[in-house]
Parts: sequence; C-alpha cells; structure tokens
Amino acid sequence: MAKATLVSGGLLALVAGVVSCNVHDNTINATANIPNASLTLTANADVDNVMPATSVPMTADVMNVYLVEPSATVPPEHEADAGHLEFHIDDETTAAVLVTAQTMVMVPIPPETPPGHHKIICRVHKHDGEPTDVKFEVDITVKATVTTSGGGGAGGTGAAGSTGAAGAAGTDGGTTITTTTTVEVDASVTGSVTN
Repeated sequence: MAKATLVSGGLLALVAGVVSCNVHDNTINATANIPNASLTLTANADVDNVMPATSVPMTADVMNVYLVEPSATVPPEHEADAGHLEFHIDDETTAAVLVTAQTMVMVPIPPETPPGHHKIICRVHKHDGEPTDVKFEVDITVKATVTTSGGGGAGGTGAAGSTGAAGAAGTDGGTTITTTTTVEVDASVTGSVTN
C-alpha cells in the first residue's frame, strides 16, 4: 500500500507542476521569419540636408514578402509570407513614424528631431505585427532651422516743398519679413567628468 501512495503522490506532484506552468506569457518566437525575405531601402532625396517636420521620399525593394496593409485580410495562400513595413527614427523602442505596405513612401521626420546624425530604420513585420529579422537602415543628417521675423518701420515725415507745407508723418507699413536660415550645427563636446 505504501508504494501505491508514493506513486499517486508523485503523479499528483507532476500534474500540479504541469497545471501551474503559464506558457501563455512566454515568447516562443521572439523574431519571426519570412523565408528568403530581403529588404533594401533607397532615399530619393539629399540625406545630408534633412529638415525637421518634413518627409524623406524613399523606395523600399522588398523580396519574398507579400505586402499587406495591417488592417487588410491576408489571402490564405500568403499566411506564411504576408507582412508590412515599419519605419522608425533612430531606434525601435518608440512608436513607428510610418506603418505601410507601400514601397514608394514619404517617411515623416518629427518636428522635435534635434539637429545631427540620425537613422531611418525600416523593418519587415509579419502581418500579425511581430517583427522579423529583416531590416535596413539609412543614415540621415537633420539640419537646424532658425526663423527670424520683424515688423515694417514707420514712414518718415515729408519735407516741405517750395510752395507747400511739410507732409504728415507716415504710419507703420505693417510689412512683416520672415527669413528662414539653415544652420549647420557641430554638436561635438569635449571635456571630462569627475566625481
């Protein structure tokens, strides 16, 4: 009888261990794959003179991926190779600036992007949103803009003519002049840190 109790207790412990495992929160496939997928990204603009709050025209050459907008239904024959493109600036920990199945795109550069070296990252994602290991990066340089403006000046007093009185003083012309200047910024810093 003692052997039957030990075997029953062992089985009960085994079953309890299996029931208590939570496999739903585990990541089984952290980086999805689409067989033989490839991606090349080409900028159709000067990547050394990008302004904040503008867009960079780009062309994506995607091979062996059936591109489908994330909100569209995937045809059953393309479940294994359906995907879309996600574009990020500098890293992929922030929200994408563009999610699309298009290959001719305008990648928006956020207005708060500071001047200096940056990169546009494009990654293929499976249709369910899971990132694949297929990505391409393009280096860009964002330039700073400085905007100055000023009002028009007031008119002067007219001079007296040989037979007439002096003219009245002029009023503010109301003209506003706005000038935008592109400035290259060298953000290198030298020094040391001491505790």
